[in-house]
Amino acid sequence: MSSENDREYKNELFTKQRDLLIQDISNNLDQVYTNLEILNRSLNESIQIGKEFDDVGRLWATFYDGMKKNKVGGTQDKNNNEREVSNNGNDNNNGI
Repeated sequence: MSSENDREYKNELFTKQRDLLIQDISNNLDQVYTNLEILNRSLNESIQIGKEFDDVGRLWATFYDGMKKNKVGGTQDKNNNEREVSNNGNDNNNGI
């Protein structure tokens, strides 16, 4: 009888420990799930904030592109004006 009581006690102890471990695992999984939801919200907010800067980024890109074109165009105009001045100066020297 003693061995039978020991078995029952061990089975009962095993069942209690198993139930405690299952409960602990369940609580930890719930915590992981909650943390994943928080992470997902944070990532979505970060993406949304990034999207808000797209328009500003395009505006600055347009500004810089315009400045580059203006700079290149201005350099070409300046070179053309210098050529015209030097050619006019050469024409005047040839006439003298």
